[in-house]
Amino acid sequence: MKDNLQYIRDAKRSEFETVCRNNGLALTIQRRTILDALALRNDHPTVDQIYEDIKENLKGVSRTTVYRVLETFVSIGIAKKISNPESKARFDADTRRHHHLTCIKCGKVLDLYDPALDNLVPNAGSLREFNIIDYSITFNGICACCRDRHHLSPEQDRSCPVDTVCSCK
Repeated sequence: MKDNLQYIRDAKRSEFETVCRNNGLALTIQRRTILDALALRNDHPTVDQIYEDIKENLKGVSRTTVYRVLETFVSIGIAKKISNPESKARFDADTRRHHHLTCIKCGKVLDLYDPALDNLVPNAGSLREFNIIDYSITFNGICACCRDRHHLSPEQDRSCPVDTVCSCK
């Protein structure tokens, strides 16, 4: 896991300057700090989580600045915005093709690398009025932590006791 994070951080740092220059963006300390904070995490953090990570080192930064910088990263292709059941925007520095596993109990988001899912092609008749550019699949379920905490076996009821508090994140 650490090797993957190191790869992403190193790749993002080397890509960052070129992409910013190509898009006419200044290489600000805010952008560098937010990119590093994003690339050091593999839990698909929210704006609030990134803000908490950087607020001590970047005095005066606001949540709005973090949000705008992350949205800029998405628009220039150095981050991805992923959806989840919480309706909170989460961000991912790993822009390689991969998919996600989302826990419906605690909201944890895990990466799923499965080559069998990387080249899916829908029925051509379904695509008459639509050109697919990219896709990501999200599987919703219960993570091992929640399953163990609530003594659920993988074969048991697929619903999760949402009314209980979970600390698996």
